[in-house]
Amino acid sequence: MIDLNGIRVKNRFFIGSGPAKYGNGYNIYENPLNCILFKTHLIKPELFGGVITKTITIDPRKGNYRWYKPWKVLRKIQDGYINRFGWNNCGIKEFIDKFYPAIKLNNLIPSIGALKSPREFLIMIAMLNKINVLAVELNISCPHVKIIFRNDLKKLSQFFTQAVKLSNHSLIVKLGAMDSNLARKAKIAEDCGINAISAINTIPVNINGFGICGKSGRGIKEFALAAVSEIADSVDIPIIGGGGIDTESDCYDFFNSGAQAVFFSSMFLAKPLAPQKIVQNFIKK
Repeated sequence: MIDLNGIRVKNRFFIGSGPAKYGNGYNIYENPLNCILFKTHLIKPELFGGVITKTITIDPRKGNYRWYKPWKVLRKIQDGYINRFGWNNCGIKEFIDKFYPAIKLNNLIPSIGALKSPREFLIMIAMLNKINVLAVELNISCPHVKIIFRNDLKKLSQFFTQAVKLSNHSLIVKLGAMDSNLARKAKIAEDCGINAISAINTIPVNINGFGICGKSGRGIKEFALAAVSEIADSVDIPIIGGGGIDTESDCYDFFNSGAQAVFFSSMFLAKPLAPQKIVQNFIKK
């Protein structure tokens, strides 16, 4: 086992927020391929050090389209993908009551996000205290959702302090490469007792006819590595790095830049079994 500042994992490889939905993959009406791969156990989420859920909000949310289908809010571009899902999710209560009991993973990390006030975060943290999960990720950096206290460092510090005091679980803060005061936010998180930093979120881009989107995939790797390096120079807590990972070699680039673990995300879209093979190869070494 590896101890990432209180987060005990079997290896340094995570499924990032999104691909595994709530830990169970997407249903047949949303993503047929992913459904088949998860339901037939070709993808084994239990093999990874951690499985981060899609971001969950306090109330159910439809996201940026009334009738949500991933292919309506996700597009492939030359060097990656763009999306504007807008945190579509079932809401924290349904996740705890319906999805969590059926998933039965001991490496699950719910990702949560707040839209109106820090109180939403705190309510969800308190609700998650009642279940057994590996850690909780606080998403404060989505580029196509209005994030509370995005640039208010005083409020951010107050929130981190409250969250750490309230939570029974280890906490991970997800930051974005384009966040202002990136290193300062990471340092504030460390000083307040946050266990680890996740970096990065998608990169904001404005696409004609599509609006403000988040860019992921190969084209954001250089931004992700730069962010990880900047954060690593500022804090001693572990960094879970990701963004643009496409090969095993990319993983080592993140390790060499200061990350103690990495997460796979968009890689699942083009090569859904490749992340798992990387983990299996790493275990054999």
